[in-house]
Amino acid sequence: MTDDGTGLELLAAVSAARPDPRVRYLDGGTGGMELVPVVQEAERLLLLDAVAGPRPGVAVRLSGDHLPRLLAGTLSPHQVGLLDVLSAARLLGRTPATIEVVGIVPASVELGLGLTPQVRAAVPAAVRASVSVLDEWLAELPAAVGQP
Repeated sequence: MTDDGTGLELLAAVSAARPDPRVRYLDGGTGGMELVPVVQEAERLLLLDAVAGPRPGVAVRLSGDHLPRLLAGTLSPHQVGLLDVLSAARLLGRTPATIEVVGIVPASVELGLGLTPQVRAAVPAAVRASVSVLDEWLAELPAAVGQP
């Protein structure tokens, strides 16, 4: 579905850019309610996806006060599942302390293969934003065994 593949593209690039045993990378795009325990176990959750926005091909980082408004609107074609997963985790009494979203506004989610040129051009900026989030979080954690 063309730019609906944004999350997978970002996941591959971010995990390659910031391999760290303290970070668990997971493709949750089709996980549905099976993701509830994963979300409950997470102290912090970084979501990588296509996100709603005014201009296609723009990298977006959202957190804090921006998330409730974002989740009330259209986040991505996976939003219903994401809202269900977060709601179920909340009902079960455990959600991540911090949730951030990094994504790119899609130009097309029509049937097709590969990202559109606008979204492909925004991938490096979204990867930098994602790595920045992870670096902020990792700086607050003890180093992994065998890591400086």
